[in-house]
Amino acid sequence: MPFANEWDAAKQIPESLYKSIGHRGYLAGLMGAGYPKHLTKNTVKSVPPEKWNQFHELIVTDELSRCGSGGIVWNVLAGFSIGCPPVLKHGKKALVERIIPDILSGEKRICLAITEPDAGSDVANLTCEAKLSEDGKHYIVNGEKKWITNGS
Repeated sequence: MPFANEWDAAKQIPESLYKSIGHRGYLAGLMGAGYPKHLTKNTVKSVPPEKWNQFHELIVTDELSRCGSGGIVWNVLAGFSIGCPPVLKHGKKALVERIIPDILSGEKRICLAITEPDAGSDVANLTCEAKLSEDGKHYIVNGEKKWITNGS
């Protein structure tokens, strides 16, 4: 709470704080999708992963909200909680196993890049696209984004 105004002005929380949230196991429990204990070695010490539920997620969200800053809450939850579940649900197993553990530990971030100037967040009308380069090594992204939730 004493740093909420400072972090809001900076438009970010300290990276060490975000990593601490992940290392303590809270990020794994903040997706509303059950606790993916098979993808993280970090678990919440006071609640076993098999007993974690959406009520525990609500408690964590409520506690984060006590700082009075939507910016801080969104910095922790927004891109993560809307970017991770689709990857967990629809991503190929190799992709999930490669990227999700670092995201759940707080070592890496995930974001959601939907909103465009001409389409808003209407995914059916998005025009931005990513195409694999001819050599197959890179993706070339063409289009416009209005903002990217949790993007830096």
